[in-house]
Amino acid sequence: MYDKCMTSTGGKDMSSVISVRVSDAEQELLNKAASIYGCGVSSLMKRLVFEKLEDEYDLHMIEEYEKKKKDGTLKTRPAGELWAELDL
Repeated sequence: MYDKCMTSTGGKDMSSVISVRVSDAEQELLNKAASIYGCGVSSLMKRLVFEKLEDEYDLHMIEEYEKKKKDGTLKTRPAGELWAELDL
C-alpha cells in the first residue's frame, strides 16, 4: 500500500524522538486515521504537524501582504523584471 504519510528527511538521519502523551480514545483515533492513510501513527503526526505549520505560515504571509497593501507600503514589480534579473 502506498504510504500517504511519507515525509522527506532531506537525506539526513532522524535522530530525535519526541514523545506525546494521549488518552486511550485519542490513541484509538490516531490508529484509525493512520490506517486510513496507510502509515504509522508517528508518520501521520509528523505529516499533520508540518502541514499545519505550513498553513499557518501561509496565512501569516497573506496577512502581512494584505496589511502592506492596505497601508500603501506594498512594493511590486513586473514579472518581466524578475525574469530578466534571473536570466530566464
